Amino acid sequence: MKCFFTTILTCTLLFTPGMAGATWIRINQAGYLPDDIKTAVLISQRDIAPKGFRIVDNRTGTVVYSGTVANGKMKEAHADHWGMVKGYRLSFTGLQKPGGYFVEVDLPGEGTLQSPPFRIGTEIWEGMADFLLRYMRQQRCGDNPFLDTLCHQNDGYIVLHPERSGEKIDVRGGWHDATDYLQYLPTSANATFQMMFAYTQTEDKSVFGDKYDACGRPGANGIPDILDEVRWGLEWLLKMNPEDRVMFNQIADDRDHVGFRLPVGDSADYGWGPNGGRPVYFITGRPQGLGDYLNRTTGVASSAGKFASAFAMGAEVFKKIDPEFAALLVSKALPAYKFAEEFPGNTQTCCVTSPYFYEEDNYVDDVELAAAVFHHLGQGEHWLERADYWGRLEEVTPWMELGRARHYQYYPFINLGHYYLALSGTHVAEKYTDFMRKGLEHIRKRGEDCVFLNGVPLIWCSNNLLTAAITQADLYYRLTGDTTYREMEASLRDWLFGCNPWGISMVIDFPKDGNYPLQHHTSYLAVLGKSSPGGLIDGPQWKERLEEHSQYISLADGADSYTDFNKGVALYHDRDWDYATNEPTMDGTAALTYYMATREVEGRKQKSYGFDGLP
Repeated sequence: MKCFFTTILTCTLLFTPGMAGATWIRINQAGYLPDDIKTAVLISQRDIAPKGFRIVDNRTGTVVYSGTVANGKMKEAHADHWGMVKGYRLSFTGLQKPGGYFVEVDLPGEGTLQSPPFRIGTEIWEGMADFLLRYMRQQRCGDNPFLDTLCHQNDGYIVLHPERSGEKIDVRGGWHDATDYLQYLPTSANATFQMMFAYTQTEDKSVFGDKYDACGRPGANGIPDILDEVRWGLEWLLKMNPEDRVMFNQIADDRDHVGFRLPVGDSADYGWGPNGGRPVYFITGRPQGLGDYLNRTTGVASSAGKFASAFAMGAEVFKKIDPEFAALLVSKALPAYKFAEEFPGNTQTCCVTSPYFYEEDNYVDDVELAAAVFHHLGQGEHWLERADYWGRLEEVTPWMELGRARHYQYYPFINLGHYYLALSGTHVAEKYTDFMRKGLEHIRKRGEDCVFLNGVPLIWCSNNLLTAAITQADLYYRLTGDTTYREMEASLRDWLFGCNPWGISMVIDFPKDGNYPLQHHTSYLAVLGKSSPGGLIDGPQWKERLEEHSQYISLADGADSYTDFNKGVALYHDRDWDYATNEPTMDGTAALTYYMATREVEGRKQKSYGFDGLP
């Protein structure tokens, strides 16, 4: 454990004997922008009734803000969901002065409790979008800059093609999906698009630095590092779609899962010997598998649509930087879209040794996004009609409405096609803005009684869904100015950075002096003792969902230092064996780049408004 627990130990000395460890104050450890909605959360395993709270300057000890139940700045909310008896939301939005602070609460008859320290300042998110790219570079396959060496140079051998199975093709590149070394088209194409979205939708592009070259090594090359990462993804996508109507959906499969090891000299054996070639799965549009387990594939559109939108947006992004590369992407985008419309349906990933795969069931969002991008880039009004046709078939991303999903069942977790149509200024804009609102309203209603205001379903990769929710809330606000979902957005953002039952930031090594995962599920940590800075971990899961992993993941109390906070409906473990809650993912990390870039831009704006004065 890190600084948080040191702080709590210090604070609990203020309690009478026997009270220590029963009550906690959770805050956003990264801090708050001066003009942010600001809320701390008090949770307790005891039936407490505090009368109020104070915000104290941690340099001078001066009380700078206070709130009581009577003045509405301290509200009791349900915490039993998280295994707590009491929970309170402590609002201090009115405190805008930059500085370092802590929250202090008097518990009648028990003593005084202090929160970990936090900052209010315009600088708190500086460099955060680029910080996330550290993990993306660490995940590069083929040429890995973190290890400064090559890996997986024998990829790969085509499988499940009616005529070309066994043929070797060059599909080196891309990113390893997570701690395993599988590579999936759905997650990689989405990650590539999400980073392009971050770059194109961020009004002040100077938040994206240039400290690394195209190969991910230190040294500026005149191109923002996020676009170097985007190009790395696009070049791999081109290899996975070498010809019209010839597409591949993944490299390797769950035979990869042979324990922690480095990607160099990979010991996994797919039939060509350890560190030999790996299978490259051809997209057939029909159920697939090499063993006893078949997926439920029904078509090609979910993958072909992702190819099309990534190629189209990539062409726009690189048309001035590298016109020849952009022209190649243009030539691939429309054929990919036509293939998607010709064979509607979903393509799921494949497994061999166990019945676990990415169960993507929807596809209309992928076709909608591609058509919406074509329209957004000025390629004709007929694309608006096509995008609207597909968009009306799925008004709300299903997990938002249902509050549940199987693993990656509804992917991507956010429908950016809706955003482009809402942004279009056409007769359909209001409709798609309302579709976005409906998704947010479902989440808000599920979380309205929760002390953390979290209505996101805690399924596998819950943090990826949460990132989608805060992104959609931010985009909706920018489109409409409607503040209905701003508090929810702030609360979900705070959840990511420590205002959650476990008091942990979900981004590895951030903030610098915060409490973040120290024993995350990565080979680099297990083999080299090196962390994965910038990686967004999977996040807590409902206990009932973790039962299927119980042969690998302990569900018992006492599993680790977070046991006091695992008594509710969800579990989190900071242990390297917990691949279901404590493993960073490449696509989740990439998806967070947009929101973090907007936070840095907002900080700069607030500084220009006069919110500066660093102590």
